[in-house]
Amino acid sequence: MEEGRYDSLDTVILLLAPFQMLLVNLFVIHQCSLRKYSKARTYGIMGVFIVVLFSVSFLFCRGVPDFGNGNGLFVFSGFLFIIPVKYLYRVPGVRIVTIACFSWSYTFLLFIFSVNLSKNILIPGWSISSVVLLLQTIMYVVSFLPFYTLLKTKFIYVLEHIGKKEATAFMWMTMMWFWMLFIINLSFVYPGINLFLILAFLTIAVGILSSFHYIYLQVNSGQIIQKLEDIAYKDDLTQLRSRVVLTSDAENLITRKIPFHMIYFDLNDFKSINDRYGHSMGDQYLAFFAYEVKVRIGNNGGFYRIAGDEFVCIVYDGGLAAFMEKITVFPEKLPDTNVNFLGFSYGIAHYPTDGNTTEEILECADQHMYVMKRKKNSLRGVS
Repeated sequence: MEEGRYDSLDTVILLLAPFQMLLVNLFVIHQCSLRKYSKARTYGIMGVFIVVLFSVSFLFCRGVPDFGNGNGLFVFSGFLFIIPVKYLYRVPGVRIVTIACFSWSYTFLLFIFSVNLSKNILIPGWSISSVVLLLQTIMYVVSFLPFYTLLKTKFIYVLEHIGKKEATAFMWMTMMWFWMLFIINLSFVYPGINLFLILAFLTIAVGILSSFHYIYLQVNSGQIIQKLEDIAYKDDLTQLRSRVVLTSDAENLITRKIPFHMIYFDLNDFKSINDRYGHSMGDQYLAFFAYEVKVRIGNNGGFYRIAGDEFVCIVYDGGLAAFMEKITVFPEKLPDTNVNFLGFSYGIAHYPTDGNTTEEILECADQHMYVMKRKKNSLRGVS
C-alpha cells in the first residue's frame, strides 16, 4: 500500500470512527430539538444524507495524504448537517450551533483520546485505525450514560430557560470549547508547526475571556431577577412583605399543619389624611403604622401590606394575646408632626378553626374587620 493511500477495508474502518461520532451528534440534536415531520420522514431523509456523505467521503479520502493521521479535519463536514437539521427540526440557528458544538466537544474529545491512546497499544494483526475504533467504542460505552444524563437534566434545561443575550454568549462559549480541542489536537499531530501551538494558547485565552463574559451575563441577570423579586415580594414604601409572600407563608404553615392567627387591618379614615395633608404625608402615615406594628409583632409572626391601607398579620399560636395587648397602645400623633393617628379596624381568623386555605382564612378575617368597622369600635392611638 502506497504511503498516504489506503485499501478499501482500511478506508472504511478509518471512516467508521468519525461516522460513529456523527451518529452520536445527530442523536444529541434529535434530543434537543423538535421535529417538524414524522419519525419515518425525518429518519429517512437523514439516513439518505448519511449514506451520500459516507460514500462521497469514501471516494474522496482514499487519496488524501494526511487522511488517517488523527488531525480531525473531517469534523468540518459536520457543518453540512446544519442543512437537513434546519429543514427537519424547529430550532433557531443559534441553538443549532450551540447543540452541535456541545456535542462535538464530547465526541471529538473521545476521538482525540482514542487516537493518542492507540499509539501506545499494539494488537497483533490489527491496524491503528481498528484500534482507534475499538477504543472509541469502549469509551462511548463507558461515558455515554453520564453524558446523556447531563444532556437531559442540565443542558436541555439551560437551552429552554436561557435569555437571548445569554444564549448567544453560550453559543460562542461552546464554539470555543470545540475550537480549543481542535487546535490543541493539531498541535499534537503537527508538533513541528509552532503556529498551531500559538493558536492553542490564543484559543485558551479567548476561551477564558468568553467564559468570564458569560459569567458576567449570568450575574447581571441574577441581579435583575433579584430586583424583580424585591418588587414582587417587598413593598417599597413600608418595607413590609407583599401579598405574594403572605400567600406563600400561610400556605407553608397550612401544609405543615401549624395553627396560626391571621389579623386583617384597615386604617380608619385614611383618605382624609391624603385629602387634608397630601399624598406625601399619606405615605409617611402608612410607613408609621407599618413600623409600629412590625416592632410589636417582632419574631412572633409576619406582617404584610396587601393593598393601599390594608395590612395583614400572621401571628403564631400562643402569641395572640400579647400582641393584641401591645397594639392597643399607639402614639397619638405621628412623630414630629401635628397629624393625629386615627386608629384602625381589624378582624381575626384562626387556622384551622376558620378555614383550611389561605383564601378562606383571609376572607374570614376581612369579614370580621368589616363588622368591627361598621360598629365604629376601632382601636385609636392613645399616648
